[in-house]
Amino acid sequence: MEVVKAPRSGFCFGVKMAIQKGEELVKSGQGPIATLGPLIHNPQEIARLDGIGIHARERFEDITEAKVLIRTHGVAPEIYDEAQKRGLEIFDCTCPFVRKVQQIAHEHSQKGYLVLILGNKLHPEVEGILGWSGGRGIAFNVVDELGCIDWRDEKVCFVAQTTENVEKFDAAAEWLKAKCQEVIVFNTICSATRERQNSALQLAKEVELMVVVGGLNSANTQKLALLCRQNGTKTKHIESACDIDSSWFKDLKKVGITAGASTPDWIIREVVNKMMEDLTMEQGLEQGYGMLKEIGLHDIVTGTVVKINNDEVLVDIGGKSEGIIPLKELSVQKNPDVNELVKIGETIQVMVIKLENNEGNMLLSKRKVDQELALEKLAQIYESGEVIEAPVVDVVKGGVIVDIGARGFVPASQLDSKFIEDIKGFVGQTLSFKIIEFKPEERKIILSRRVILEAEEKAKRDALWENIAEGQTRKGTVQRLANFGAFIDLGGVDGLLHISEMGWGRVKHPSDVVKVGQEVEVYVLAVDREKNKISLGLKQLSVDPWSTAADKYAKGSVVSGKVVRIAPFGAFIELEDGVDGLVHISQISWERVEKVEDALKVGQTVEAKVLDLDPENKRISLSIKELTERPAKQPVSAPSEDNNQEVEESIPSVNEEMNATIGDFMNN
Repeated sequence: MEVVKAPRSGFCFGVKMAIQKGEELVKSGQGPIATLGPLIHNPQEIARLDGIGIHARERFEDITEAKVLIRTHGVAPEIYDEAQKRGLEIFDCTCPFVRKVQQIAHEHSQKGYLVLILGNKLHPEVEGILGWSGGRGIAFNVVDELGCIDWRDEKVCFVAQTTENVEKFDAAAEWLKAKCQEVIVFNTICSATRERQNSALQLAKEVELMVVVGGLNSANTQKLALLCRQNGTKTKHIESACDIDSSWFKDLKKVGITAGASTPDWIIREVVNKMMEDLTMEQGLEQGYGMLKEIGLHDIVTGTVVKINNDEVLVDIGGKSEGIIPLKELSVQKNPDVNELVKIGETIQVMVIKLENNEGNMLLSKRKVDQELALEKLAQIYESGEVIEAPVVDVVKGGVIVDIGARGFVPASQLDSKFIEDIKGFVGQTLSFKIIEFKPEERKIILSRRVILEAEEKAKRDALWENIAEGQTRKGTVQRLANFGAFIDLGGVDGLLHISEMGWGRVKHPSDVVKVGQEVEVYVLAVDREKNKISLGLKQLSVDPWSTAADKYAKGSVVSGKVVRIAPFGAFIELEDGVDGLVHISQISWERVEKVEDALKVGQTVEAKVLDLDPENKRISLSIKELTERPAKQPVSAPSEDNNQEVEESIPSVNEEMNATIGDFMNN
């Protein structure tokens, strides 16, 4: 007789993680711990857990432990509140799929929807979902239970217990759509549950008897048995090896075994071993061992690494059989280090990909098994929207490959929130990703880093707009420069630092003050949330030089400065950064100056005397000529008789004299 185990059977990811968490707590000395209700619906496993210090308690009043573990079924919000009131430390192991249903129920009940849950109303998972529905939830097992309600004016949110049957759910959804004003449908049946059901149903079509292993009160195990029976296959639902009756297998050629999500591997092994022992005793030793199926193509077997070469690994898979794992079948990584992946003497699982190569050796793949084992966990991660850490192992056309236990593809457009010209630099980096498309049956697992970065950037922007205000001092990074200023990234939002706000003195170009990539501290001048504009200043963080000008540039004092600008009426002298004084053209020299540039040049250093100071209006009047001695007027000699006529002709008229005198007065 041949015994075939369904590929998808036994512990699901959520149950496995909950048990591992409990075992870790006990091993680390934090036990004993309590679980509110049985951790899983399997009495044998519950007994084992109780023996190591993980105790199932039905009521808070029964809990004597300081720590309580919330099982995968999840609980209602009031359970968390009660645990906190009692001072219990909570370890929440709610399955991600269940948590998603709870969130949907909570959000839509708040929006006025009636939450309908397809499932067993007495099951702890459904009880928890009803609790998250805020009193606006109804659980039902068949649509006939809903016939007494007038649905015409109802807005309905339809979900399912994670272990429900897909066909049953789809039929109920169609019924509701025909009855209700508005129906939002969420297929919340766990993908691992669907895979187990499909795997069991497929196997049931190929065998004469199906043995379904799991707790008699386990909902998902009950559904597996029901599906097999509905297929017309003779089915036995057992909890342990003790329930086996060897007479079931008489004259049978092929038997299938599957197990519910709360059935541990050790119980499944015990069942298989018991079947082998019974057949051995009934049919004889030689025939008994004949029940073990010969290794076939695509079988997953356990073997021991016996030899490692640079390009292959030799594995002993029992029965005097050895197989070879080619380098490319070790990992999804390109050119991996073999010694980092396997060790001699290590026990590994491999898949048979070729029964015999040209040299007569069986070819095996560790990569394919790793992918198979990873898919269930990846399905959970995809459904929950969880972030996954993964190394980038290769560059391909259009993107990169990441090792997530399976081969994951990240399009170049999903690597960053901004354009990346050369994506080769990502190879070797371990980065955070989200799975955005998961179709393992089509070998399509697509991930994105961009969605994480954009979410982080949005959170930063929201936080900045929430908290930024005029008068604050903030740090930022110079993103880009323009002729009129610099754009400063304040954390997801750019602010403008105008050139006029960069310094107290004249700035010719922003690049004279800041550089791209430089971190700067800036002052918030104005915030316009409606237009998404932020005005920044740099000079406000330093002392205004005009505030101390009265002490430095008292009237009558002598100062030194550099000519920075020339105008028709005078020259501007920079005394310090931000403080200019004006030397009027009349104060340059005692002699008449026709053009300022004839006497002074830009960049020339000069000394001058302060004639007047007006700090309020930021004006300083300077004089260069006052630092030199005023020349004496030349005496005019009496004209001789011979040149009387010439002198008389040189004497100006009254008006001309007045004008000349005024001009001379201003320029002498």
